[in-house]
Amino acid sequence: MGSLLPVGFIAIRSLAWWLVTSQPRGAARRRVVILGSGQLVRDLVLKISRHPEMSMEVEGVLFPADTEPSNRVSTLPVGTISIRTLNILGLMQKKKVQELIVVEPLPPGLESEKLISNCRKAGMRVHLVPQRYELYLSKAKLTEIDDVPLLSLEEQTLSTMGLKLKRVVDFLGALFLLVLSTPFLALSAAALRRHKDQVFRKELRCGKNGHPFWMCRLNVNRDAPDLSGYERILARFSLTELPQLWNVLKGDMSLVGPRPEPRERVKHYSIWQRQRLSVTPGLTGLAQVNGLREDHSSEEKAHFDLQYIFHWSLFLDLSLLLQTVWTLLGRVTEGDRLVATPVSKPTVNTMFGIRKVLNADRTQSSAY
Repeated sequence: MGSLLPVGFIAIRSLAWWLVTSQPRGAARRRVVILGSGQLVRDLVLKISRHPEMSMEVEGVLFPADTEPSNRVSTLPVGTISIRTLNILGLMQKKKVQELIVVEPLPPGLESEKLISNCRKAGMRVHLVPQRYELYLSKAKLTEIDDVPLLSLEEQTLSTMGLKLKRVVDFLGALFLLVLSTPFLALSAAALRRHKDQVFRKELRCGKNGHPFWMCRLNVNRDAPDLSGYERILARFSLTELPQLWNVLKGDMSLVGPRPEPRERVKHYSIWQRQRLSVTPGLTGLAQVNGLREDHSSEEKAHFDLQYIFHWSLFLDLSLLLQTVWTLLGRVTEGDRLVATPVSKPTVNTMFGIRKVLNADRTQSSAY
């Protein structure tokens, strides 16, 4: 029966993906333009691309006047164009853009306000995305006082009962997996012992609330150029992390959660990044099943980790564990590639069919 669980998961995952990605014939995708610059714009474009069920298509990004798009935005596989481009509203209407998403902070100057107003008059739906990433761990509720909008934030934390239940599942799961993997760990230790003095190594990492602990792993340096064939297999499939099941048994780690990072990284965390320290770190997490590994930045991983904390449930933990198995199996076809390849920067700007950014006369205030 145990062997049927992965098969069932794969079947359900495939069916769910087909239902999500399949569109009815003739179903139109809503064309969207994003106004803003910076990391949040990039995140939004990538999130929309990962959710085809939303039937949204990013036509391009408008960056504020008198500025250039940031490196994070300019490397996106969509066009970027200045908000002061001549007749920008007409270009949006020509491409049948239906929605404008404004990412805070609002760009300075009247151009943004005029564009937002004219888009609404033209029948386009306008959305506003808050700038602060602290919202990732807060439940937002919109209220108003005499037409003044208030965004109320309610802190999201794991319940005491949920934490206890998660700990029980972690302990029993780690105990089962450790017993199951003991023969493999013994063989791995024997193979590594041939040419290394130490089979295991300990690394100081930051756990829940920043509490330091020693994380265990097999003594394999994935970045070394002279890895043996056996070591490459261990590194490619992250089997070097199996000794961390002992950390899970001790309570330093969980089966699922944000990956623990060294002090050198943690001391450079921003305020919102430090929120990932509010839970016990894990063997795997949402960031890992989305392809992020140690060489990716803490900021990139924190985006996924904070979403995991906000949406946590035991079902989500089980889903991520099964998706981790799916991800590891997918590495069979990856060859020797151990790191993700960054998205290449587009060579031309193709937004609205324009191959070159056309700037309006800076003194022409009626360009809309």
